Amino acid sequence: MPGKLLWGDIMELEAPLAESESQKKERQKVVTEGSQGTIMTQMRNQKQEKMKLNGDTEEGFNRLSDEFSKSHKSRRKDLPNGDIDEYEKKSKRVSSLDSSTHKSSDNKLEETLTREQKEGAFSNFPISEETIKLLKGRGVTYLFPIQVKTFGPVYEGKDLIAQARTGTGKTFSFAIPLIERLQRNQETIKKSRSPKVLVLAPTRELANQVAKDFKDITRKLSVACFYGGTSYQSQINHIRNGIDILVGTPGRIKDHLQSGRLDLSKLRHVVLDEVDQMLDLGFAEQVEDIIHESYKTDSEDNPQTLLFSATCPQWVYKVAKKYMKSRYEQVDLVGKMTQKAATTVEHLAIQCHWSQRPAVIGDVLQVYSGSEGRAIIFCETKKNVTEMAMNPHIKQNAQCLHGDIAQSQREITLKGFREGSFKVLVATNVAARGLDIPEVDLVIQSSPPQDVESYIHRSGRTGRAGRTGICICFYQPRERGQLRYVEQKAGITFKRVGVPSTMDLVKSKSMDAIRSLASVSYAAVDFFRPSAQRLIEEKGAVDALAAALAHISGASSFEPRSLITSDKGFVTMTLESLEEIQDVSCAWKELNRKLSSNAVSQITRMCLLKGNMGVCFDVPTTESERLQAEWHDSDWILSVPAKLPEIEEYYDGNTSSNSRQRSGWSSGRSGRSGQSGGRSGGRSGRQSRQGSRSGSRQDGRRRSGNRNRSRSG
Repeated sequence: MPGKLLWGDIMELEAPLAESESQKKERQKVVTEGSQGTIMTQMRNQKQEKMKLNGDTEEGFNRLSDEFSKSHKSRRKDLPNGDIDEYEKKSKRVSSLDSSTHKSSDNKLEETLTREQKEGAFSNFPISEETIKLLKGRGVTYLFPIQVKTFGPVYEGKDLIAQARTGTGKTFSFAIPLIERLQRNQETIKKSRSPKVLVLAPTRELANQVAKDFKDITRKLSVACFYGGTSYQSQINHIRNGIDILVGTPGRIKDHLQSGRLDLSKLRHVVLDEVDQMLDLGFAEQVEDIIHESYKTDSEDNPQTLLFSATCPQWVYKVAKKYMKSRYEQVDLVGKMTQKAATTVEHLAIQCHWSQRPAVIGDVLQVYSGSEGRAIIFCETKKNVTEMAMNPHIKQNAQCLHGDIAQSQREITLKGFREGSFKVLVATNVAARGLDIPEVDLVIQSSPPQDVESYIHRSGRTGRAGRTGICICFYQPRERGQLRYVEQKAGITFKRVGVPSTMDLVKSKSMDAIRSLASVSYAAVDFFRPSAQRLIEEKGAVDALAAALAHISGASSFEPRSLITSDKGFVTMTLESLEEIQDVSCAWKELNRKLSSNAVSQITRMCLLKGNMGVCFDVPTTESERLQAEWHDSDWILSVPAKLPEIEEYYDGNTSSNSRQRSGWSSGRSGRSGQSGGRSGGRSGRQSRQGSRSGSRQDGRRRSGNRNRSRSG
């Protein structure tokens, strides 16, 4: 029976099959003959025989075999580019193909190389075999475009300003050629030698990562990283032992300079990473204090100066000229392109009141990232970060990262996030620049940032190293202008989406629950068979399993949310017209004509759909069924969408315009329909409203008079 196919059988698809000696010899003989198809047939036959003993059908096996095959191909596709070579080598060893087949395969591989891979081939650059080996260990098998463009100028000692999008490999753009240049001209290693390379970064996390990138691709040069929050003594020991490449933040390096412990008189290369922030008001003075001794006015003997960033406003070029030689190179892979942000990132926006934000972010994490994906949530303040990380709506294990956390803990947190010990990092802008964690699938910005550069750098924490990612920005109606400004300056277009629907959540949670079943051992299943059998008899197999999955996923109940504003307790509906309408008043007219006044009074937050082909609006959950029961489709079709439709005019948070249009058409409706009151009811309604407005004005004048008297008193 298909129902007898258990998780133990599924897991055995990935495990080596147990073989007798005769079977092993036969398999080896087949491999020698180069017949992979025969091997697979034999393995399949063995598995089918075993399944027949367990009472399983061939159909069940075929289904699981296909699923495993897809999974295997997916894993091959997801290999980092440095591991693909290893994968190919293993495949070739297993297949034992003859030399002519190898040659044919190599020719095919050569044909499939992209232009980017051909231009970035290591053989095109003066890179030592030792460095190539270390780069491959990092998963790098060719240079990326920014690395190709900058290698020559950096290696030849020219000054350079380089701009490229986030996640394109800017650190290796200066690290590889500088290491090759230093190793080529390496002098006798002396103790207490002064640094030849100085790299300044705006944050401790970025400095630490840049230093790691240098250390990963050299075994001959001494690399040190100085930043605050760590022991002075270990850094002093580095200085005594001699440093070739010094990476750090301005504050700590300035401390060592002022104390006389650090000598930068032998500097040959200065790198400002994230130069737009390094030359901004917060750091500019410190940078000047650190490097001014090494620079002489208009001297060609000044150190080579290298400036890198994903965002380089025009003022950066003007300020940077004081450090650059008269003839310098400029590499700009963004240039006048409209889109400044990473092209591998999809940008979404969700309108949501701040009070609903943690709950909605919890749902967004579930749907867009799941229990296995990694995500970063950016908040504006340290307090917001702590509150978000501890909020019960964030079901995944989340950790904080901000400036008030001790440096040792910050490093432990980042290490844990890189290694996947926890899946959600909640941070301030300390995590916005330079952090390279390719496995990040999702970035959430809890509100629009204060400047466009911050948005670009934050969103750039996903979609790195050729992968795709999603960045979701939350906003309130009053922040819509900030969103448009980001769109204009960053050259992106936000796709406005609603909160995850109930079906989205059910689908995501059920997939997580199904995946979790794979971790249950075959032995453990046996203990639960009697209970499972009893449950099946009571509820039926499908209902019993569905209830179990709901409980496992923690989805025992769902509360609907508005797709327009994310508010709980509302259902979003669409009313679509067969013809283009002028504005929402046409929809109000139709609703008043067909529905009772009580039903119409429940409708709120009406928005015009894209193309003026209808509207969407919210109704309380308790009223949605009654409204649908009253409605009968004609030229207008009423429905409940699974996702927020495209909207022409977004809800601005103001219900007054909706109310005025609704009440205006309501009075007209009562006259036309001939219901009690007729036109006189409409007139009396208008008079009542006028009286109400008049009373309100008088109340307002009285309050104003009271305030004036209070001030004069």
